[in-house]
Amino acid sequence: MTANAILSAYNTIARSRRYEQGVPLALDISAINAYVEQYDLPVERYIFNECIFTLDNLFLDEAHKKAKAEADKRRK
Repeated sequence: MTANAILSAYNTIARSRRYEQGVPLALDISAINAYVEQYDLPVERYIFNECIFTLDNLFLDEAHKKAKAEADKRRK
């Protein structure tokens, strides 16, 4: 149950993601703070922050891999 709650929270928080020239930027703590003001947390705050930032890092890594693959494909 906790994992689902954290994933759901991440999806909600990620809606505030900013992009620069089509490149996704990392979520900042203000996005997490805004979520925390509205919802109860399924775990302690420091654990919640760590989970959200870890999920975001995974998302960013994948997004950058896809962007690089597309750029490499266009060069050929």
